[in-house]
Amino acid sequence: MRDRPTWIAYAQMCCYAWFLYSFGATLALLRDEQGTSRSVSSIHASLLAFGGLLGGLVAARVIDRWGRGRVVRIATIATAAGILVYTAPGGLPVTLFGIFFAGFAGAILLISLNAFILDHQGEAGPSSLTESTALASFAGLIGPLVVGIGVATLLGWRFGMWSVVVAFVITEIIRGRQVAVFGQAGGVARHHDGRHLPRRVYWTLAALMCFLATEFSLTFWGADLLRERCNFGPAAAASSLAAVVGGMFIGRSFGSRLAIRFNTESILKGSIVLALLGFAFAWGFTEWPIVILGMLITGIGIGVHWPLGLARAVRSSGGLTDHAAAAASIAGSIAIALAPFGLGALSDAIGFHEAFLLVPAFLVIALIILVVRPVPDQPGAARVVPTLE
Repeated sequence: MRDRPTWIAYAQMCCYAWFLYSFGATLALLRDEQGTSRSVSSIHASLLAFGGLLGGLVAARVIDRWGRGRVVRIATIATAAGILVYTAPGGLPVTLFGIFFAGFAGAILLISLNAFILDHQGEAGPSSLTESTALASFAGLIGPLVVGIGVATLLGWRFGMWSVVVAFVITEIIRGRQVAVFGQAGGVARHHDGRHLPRRVYWTLAALMCFLATEFSLTFWGADLLRERCNFGPAAAASSLAAVVGGMFIGRSFGSRLAIRFNTESILKGSIVLALLGFAFAWGFTEWPIVILGMLITGIGIGVHWPLGLARAVRSSGGLTDHAAAAASIAGSIAIALAPFGLGALSDAIGFHEAFLLVPAFLVIALIILVVRPVPDQPGAARVVPTLE
């Protein structure tokens, strides 16, 4: 049963997803405002990821020391503060610090919320976490649309970000003083038995890094592709980025169900081929309906990459589920930090359209890893993939 604390956790995960995907839509707008190059602007994406990496490294210790309930409250307020700093008209140093701080606090918040949902719901934890992921994906779809609406009106692009800050504040008001239910100090310590992850796990992490490099290169730079290839204005480009996120939502909705019946390795390979096909439409044409359709198809293809990629890492870990999940989080943060920055820097050197070919390159590398280093499904075992219920 989903009680009030669980729904608050759902809401806060949706808030962060709204912020994360709205951020991708604001990069080009902020670059126009600050007059910076793509490589300089992409530092924002790298600092967001580095902040998340640092937050992931310290989250367990902070939670155990002060309690998950108190950490959730502090991390919520800190994330909202970071977003406000990012949207402040103080120039490049201010926006860089703001996005780094939001990524750091946001990572701690998400880790705390995920752990709370799993602990609080008990046996219903996996399905509850799936519900939160589905809702967060939908919020990530709406966020860029709101940014685009703000640009098209007198509200401005910051309106989409400020909406998240207001939503975070509302969730804390609703929570009130009931923080103890989210976990008290000393109750969530993490322990391990001294074992190390098998070497085969690191091949799965390499594929996972390629998957996330593809996803965030698209979500952070997709608006620029629309502006360059289709001559979209800032508002239309920001709103149309929802095609990628919407495609991901569709992909996760149907792909996770397919994974219950079919071999997940085959699904991943097929999804990469589908994403490459969609990218060919998005990259190779200038007619906006075809480009939007290509971005939608690409989003559908990459939608299953994170859940099934994470499942591969867990499946190959020899039972070290927590260790594999933590390693996947760190690997993902590194990919998110480096890939968008690399694309931005390369675009300044050879042109944006040519540099965007990094996206299919990531997909091809991932496909090669899947072929060379397969991770067979475990016969008779439940697969660790989210399903929408």
